[in-house]
Amino acid sequence: MFKNDPFKKSMELTTQVTGGVCPICTDETMFVSLNPAVFRCISCGSDCKQHINGRIRYLPILSKSPEENSGNTKVRG
Repeated sequence: MFKNDPFKKSMELTTQVTGGVCPICTDETMFVSLNPAVFRCISCGSDCKQHINGRIRYLPILSKSPEENSGNTKVRG
């Protein structure tokens, strides 16, 4: 009956939760990711990219100037 229904397709999500220091708010916090390339700080809501080069670092993905981004206290999305 529902074989060809597009709303019945299963959707797989892979989440990743990791800890680190946010480069925007400088808090030691948790990062959540639904996409393996982009992590979101749960403290300030800024998006960061994880770089692994001997140690794990998070670098901001800036769509605005750093001054505008540092005042971000609301989680987008």
